[in-house]
Amino acid sequence: MNASPSSWLPSRELFTDSPENSSEWPWTDGPTQESCSDDESVDPIGYHAYLAVAIYLTLLGIVAVGGNVMAIIVFVTEKEFRKKEHNSLLLNMALADLGVSIFGYPASTVSGYAGRWVLGEVWCVIYAFVCYTFSMVTMNTLCAISIYRYIVMCTPQYAHLLTHRRTMYVILVTWLYALVFTVPPLVGVNYYTFEPIRIICSLNWNVRYPGEMAYTVLTIFFGYVVYVVIMGYCYCKIYFKSKNLKFGALASDKAKKAVKKDILKASLMCMTMVVSFLIAWTPYAVSSTWDILTEEDLPIIATILPSLFAKSSCMMNPIIYTCCNGKYRQAALKSFRRLGCFNKQVNPLNTEQPQAVRRRRCSAVGPADQGMAMNAIPPSRATNDRQSSSC
Repeated sequence: MNASPSSWLPSRELFTDSPENSSEWPWTDGPTQESCSDDESVDPIGYHAYLAVAIYLTLLGIVAVGGNVMAIIVFVTEKEFRKKEHNSLLLNMALADLGVSIFGYPASTVSGYAGRWVLGEVWCVIYAFVCYTFSMVTMNTLCAISIYRYIVMCTPQYAHLLTHRRTMYVILVTWLYALVFTVPPLVGVNYYTFEPIRIICSLNWNVRYPGEMAYTVLTIFFGYVVYVVIMGYCYCKIYFKSKNLKFGALASDKAKKAVKKDILKASLMCMTMVVSFLIAWTPYAVSSTWDILTEEDLPIIATILPSLFAKSSCMMNPIIYTCCNGKYRQAALKSFRRLGCFNKQVNPLNTEQPQAVRRRRCSAVGPADQGMAMNAIPPSRATNDRQSSSC
């Protein structure tokens, strides 16, 4: 007995094998458009390109994890950095970047070396949600830092409101604001899926329905355009304010130059972070907007490069701290030396630690007598003390 559906019909006139008609029959064996788009066997770029992306993500991951871990150590252990409120925002941003580095890079890197996504669809959704949330927290924090800088520079009468307690509330808002945009895809408003390279997962930008389109448009507007406007306005005001600083009549030229130099360094570091933010996320925002506004697909390379640029944002901020802030470099070196102290061997014959001896000696003399006290120490003893306290 012939089991073909066409044999059940008395005439071939009512049945054709064209895709248009066969898609209407429930028993069709032809692939539909949906199954083709989700076919994991499709290799859009070739294994050599996957390997290049995997190596690139490996290098990014090493730099991002190492840099953000060092930034967290510095901001947590150094008392000088804990005093300033905006450094709590930098710590929050370092934690968010580290989260992307830990949850995002390994999955895409392993899949890149394998040439396909290897962790399943459920982990793809988790990956996209976590990376999207952490990335948006970073953006929110950059915007908050620019507002802090604007208040301190341009409206100093309100600077006293920037307390550590209020900064904790600001940090909480950065996370809640991020969740407002990253949770809806988990409950049916749009969804997380594979990007064309198929080793990276993110929000679906090829929207079809009005609800999905409204959500994605709001995401781009409040997650990118508003940030650019706020940060651009704040730093333009800061720049013109620093150019027209007014000093008291008794201020020396040397003091004026020092103040302007400090303000310029701090503003330069913050502006550099903003520029790196624009470089990293502008291509991704443009390609996402293209997907929303048009039905024409971009070339595969035009969809891959924006995602790779966006991945680089996690490693940029620690590099900017190191290059633009001398105090941060000194604190980082100090942290390295402190970590080296844990491996130092202590002479068991010494019943007292040299650090404690020196503290008692310094506390026993006044500021005016410290010079004589140092001269009274034998040269060999002073040398031993310095060597033992080098960390």
